[in-house]
Amino acid sequence: MAAITNRLNLIDCKKDGVPIWHALFLAYLEERNYLKVQNLMIAERLLFQSDGGFIRIPVWGHIPLSGALKKILSHPSFLRLKGIRQLSFSQQVYPGATHTRFEHSIGVYHLMKLILQRMLTSPLALSLQDDRFRFDDHNCRVLLSASLLHDIGHFPHAHIIEEQIPRYGNEPVFSHHEELCRHFIYEQNPGMPTIAEILQVEWKVEPEAVIALITGRAGICFSKLISGTLDPDKMDYLMRDAHHCNIPYGSIDIDRLIESFVPDPQRERFAITEKGIAPLESLLFAKYMMMRNVYWHHTSRALSAMLRRLLQDIAGCGMLSGEALRHLFYGNADDRVLHELKQLMPEKEHPLSALLDDILMRRVYKRAITVQPYLPHSAKEDERWFAYNGNSAMRRAMEMEICRVLNKRYNLTLHGHEVLIDPPSKKDIFDYADLKELRVYPTRSEHIHYSLQCKSEYVRFDELNESVFQSDFILSFERFTKKFRVLCQPELVERIVESREEIMRMLTHDLDLFR
Repeated sequence: MAAITNRLNLIDCKKDGVPIWHALFLAYLEERNYLKVQNLMIAERLLFQSDGGFIRIPVWGHIPLSGALKKILSHPSFLRLKGIRQLSFSQQVYPGATHTRFEHSIGVYHLMKLILQRMLTSPLALSLQDDRFRFDDHNCRVLLSASLLHDIGHFPHAHIIEEQIPRYGNEPVFSHHEELCRHFIYEQNPGMPTIAEILQVEWKVEPEAVIALITGRAGICFSKLISGTLDPDKMDYLMRDAHHCNIPYGSIDIDRLIESFVPDPQRERFAITEKGIAPLESLLFAKYMMMRNVYWHHTSRALSAMLRRLLQDIAGCGMLSGEALRHLFYGNADDRVLHELKQLMPEKEHPLSALLDDILMRRVYKRAITVQPYLPHSAKEDERWFAYNGNSAMRRAMEMEICRVLNKRYNLTLHGHEVLIDPPSKKDIFDYADLKELRVYPTRSEHIHYSLQCKSEYVRFDELNESVFQSDFILSFERFTKKFRVLCQPELVERIVESREEIMRMLTHDLDLFR
């Protein structure tokens, strides 16, 4: 680094209009023989130059375009993301939430670009890189392309469906969107190359390297940069979702957070300096508030439960084959998919058609019973409630049984889908395990003693004792966000409330584990 610093001291940042960060980037690369100064690398063009104009998107404004970037943005397999809403049913609550995976993907690419610029222009960030964890030309290109394509496998309502994937016979109908990225990266379109070929020719990266990073394949370096506490995906969607929902909960000091990023080669991830603590706190709290007010809004959750039960019954009863459902969803858009599903239903008078009509006409099921799914005075999960998420057949059987009880008690003719269970998932919402491993690189004299005590340049975020948002505190966010709910058609709410004691006994005592 001394040779680089000395060289940069001779550079007049205004001479010939050369920015100091650009000069630092070139000097760094020259010092390590990654390029001769007279040649321009692909990663440098992607990071520091614009040869294709600009694109303007909400939140981040003007984003420079390169020729390689434009080739992917204009590809049919990527353009399909314009039809896939970021928040599925949230637009039924927040009418402005019609933004798509297309603009989100560009936003994530833009933030990764800013992060990589930081890694290549900050003397501190440069000094902390080693041969195991270096932001060289190839790694920058792979990270940029993976950020851009991280959601390429999404299909309409993917997150809702993935929570409890329906089965046709013994086979799951849908794949997770990360697994589908390979399908769309290699997808053939008449008269043009595949995205895989564009990656090879224009980006000079192997498609399999990009796919490995997106899917988080075990042992892949840099995977925590794509999915973790400090990933650009989270930074973008929290800001973007809050903007389009027009709520004040998603404000994060992104610039200062990125300025605090430094490499942590031992953990193969980013660490932060002290200046990143406050913006990290804002990110964690923003996610908590967005979970409470948007992502777990009771209307969105109800419509999601209705769709999951609908697809479970359509597949389970053999009304449509798994292949037909995949063809319908994988190549479709949010605005069309459910209307086209209605046209494909073989029996127009089937009770499931009424459930589909309820979704299309926004006749939303209401909350009749809500339970905190954690053991009292503990952060431990109460398995009685979480078990329903992992066993769709058990959940459906209990929904049918509750309907039978109501039929008998109130002389009704319910078909079995008028009462639904919306169980919480065990999936970690707040990246607890990842946050627990986050480290801080102290740069202020008041904190240097921590690193001396730890015999390491880095200090665990929890051990720095500078924030209430420690990993164990984040567990309380989980407790107050997740709910177990029994939902039903509006006219059934009063009857379920009257039958609450019996239904609660059914829900808890029909599990062998708790008999």
